[in-house]
Formats: sequence, structure tokens, C-alpha cells
Amino acid sequence: MKQDVSNSASFSADFSLFGGGPLFQLQQQLRLVREGQRRQGLAAFSTILVAWVPLAILTAAEGLALGSTHFGSFLLDFEVNVRLLIGVPALVLAETLCTDQLRTVIQQFRRAEVIATEDESSFHRLLDDTLHLAHSARAEAMLVGLAYLHSALVFWYILDFPEATWRLPVRDGRHVLSFSGGWYFLVSFPLYSLVLLRWLWRIALWWRLLWNISKFELRLSAAHRDGAGGLGFLSESLSAFTGFAFGATVVTAGGLADLIIYEGHSPLLYKWQVIGLMALMVLVIAGPLVFFMRRLYETKETALFQYGALASRHTRQVERKWLSADPMDQELGIDFRAVAHLGSSVAAVRNMSILPVYKDDVLKLLLVSLLPFVPLLATLIPMDEVLSLLLKVIV
Repeated sequence: MKQDVSNSASFSADFSLFGGGPLFQLQQQLRLVREGQRRQGLAAFSTILVAWVPLAILTAAEGLALGSTHFGSFLLDFEVNVRLLIGVPALVLAETLCTDQLRTVIQQFRRAEVIATEDESSFHRLLDDTLHLAHSARAEAMLVGLAYLHSALVFWYILDFPEATWRLPVRDGRHVLSFSGGWYFLVSFPLYSLVLLRWLWRIALWWRLLWNISKFELRLSAAHRDGAGGLGFLSESLSAFTGFAFGATVVTAGGLADLIIYEGHSPLLYKWQVIGLMALMVLVIAGPLVFFMRRLYETKETALFQYGALASRHTRQVERKWLSADPMDQELGIDFRAVAHLGSSVAAVRNMSILPVYKDDVLKLLLVSLLPFVPLLATLIPMDEVLSLLLKVIV
């Protein structure tokens, strides 16, 4: 048993959802990993070199960088440029933040002694199983296949588009696949889709992990100062996925930019879609913490009766000692200060949340998710007012 506990401690210290598998090994061969540490800045820049730069060169050579319409101009395609220049690099950079943050959360289960001793070996096996799935070569191959399937579906959708585009310009009266379009559907878009699918796969594994942990016999305390029975540290997991939230929403913002700038739509026309996206983002990222609600509710309900009974006994003893007409002869080891401390504990139990999520962490997640949409709101301000304001600031 002691050996299992020791293994679990070291294993939780190495917990990394993104630190293994065939793609990680490929990064090692490309020297994007040095001494076991991922060079995320270089990795993110490499995605631009692979996905965006060839498109810029090919469209310039084919005369499609700036065509006669915004559909036929690569450089005027906000959705694609935002996706490849901001979205993909942001998702790649966010992998390190996610790894470090989730590792801290996993370690806290042991440091706070939330996991019972008899469940340590099961906890270790669960972590091992989770990382095995995260680093599985079969899973990576399936994600690559799904990425190319996604690219094929987008290709068939654009094939029916009535306008000529830089990916499928019209030549001799029919749509043909340009060289830049070929690179986009074979390399750029599958790369974006793969990065996104890898994130979704690991989020699914995080849900699975917390679901199984919630079924353990957890050591919870209703009077814990974190106000969540000792599980308040789980709220930190929201910060681990803020990079994913930004990378995912910035792609949506890029698509809306095309509609707003070229079609003249008002950004307010899409307010409910944005609100729905924000709700979905919170659900996907904070959703697995709901698994602990039943256990926290049971802990709170039990503690309310226990602390209520304890407070009643202590109060009666103090009253008999100090307020009774016939005070007790023997000295009681309790006074009004002890009752006050007990009252604080009772209040903490009553105020305990059964959902281990703090409002500040949710607000931070929403703020990061909304950032990509802020520039779109600027289109509501007339350009002459913007220039006037800039002149006032400068002068």
C-alpha cells in the first residue's frame, strides 16, 4: 500500500494530458521539445509557417491574394486569417497553461488529503488510465482521420458556393481547385481541426476523470474555509481552459467579421448567438464540477444536523454555567468565546456551496471568451467619431 501511495504521488506530479503520444514524439524529433519541456512559442510559430505562410505565397503567385472580390481574396478573408494566425497558435500555446494548471489541481487531491488512503491505489490507476487514453496512438490516428473528414465536408460545402473564392476560383466557366486551395484543404484546415479535436478529446477525458474521482469516498469538511467542503481548488481548473476558450471563440469572431464588414450586418444581430456560445463554453469547461454536487450536498446536510446538535449542547452547558439560578458546581471547559467560534463554524456550514466553482473564475473565463468580439463592437462607432476621438487624444 505504501508503494502504491508513493507511486501515486510521483505520478500525479507528472500528470500531463498533452505531454505524450505520437504528435508529442514528432515534436521531439522536430526539436520543439527540449529536455522534456515543450517550446510552445516555437511550436505556435511553426503552425503559422506550415498553415499560413504557404497560403500567402501560393495566393500571391496565383493572383488570389487580393482578388476582385473579398470572396476571391485570401488576405481579405477574416475567418481564415484569424483562424490560422491567431486561433491555432493560441490553442497550441494554451496547452502548456492547461497542463500546469491541471497538474496542480490533481496534486491538490493528495496534498489536501481529499482522497482516502484506501482509494490511493485506485486514484493512481485512474490517472494512469487517463494518460494512457490521452497519449494513445490509436486515439491520435482517429483524430487525424476526423480532421481530414472535417476538411472534406468543408470542401464539399464550398464546392456548392455560387461565388468564386480564392480556394475555388472560376476558370472556363467552372470552379477549379487552386494550388492554395489544395494546400488549405490538405494541410492548413486539417491542422486547425486536429488541434481543436485534440483539445475536445482531452476535455472529454477531464470530464471522465472527474466523474470517476467523484465516486471515491472523499474526505470532505462542510466547515472548510474554502466554502466548498474542501474542493474549492477544483475551481482553478477553469483557468486551465481559458486559452482554449479564447482560441475557440476567436475563430467564431473571425467568421462574424466577414459578415459584419462585407455584408454590412450589425454585430448586435448576433448577440444571442454569442450569448449561447458563452453559455456553451461555461458548460463545457465548468460542467464536470457538477459531478461533485451530490457528495457536497450530502456532506452539507449531514453537517447541518451534526453542528446544530453540537451547538445546542454547548449553548445549554454555557447557560447552565453562567445563567442558571443554580449554577453547576464543577468547572466547565467551555465559555462564550468557544460558542462564538462554534457559531462561525455553523455559519460556514450553512453558507457552504454544493458547486465547487467561484464566481470570479467564471467571470474570468467569460471575459477571456468575450475578448475576440470586442473589436466587432467597434464597428458600431462611426469612423468620423473614432478619428475625432483620436485627434483629441493626440492633440
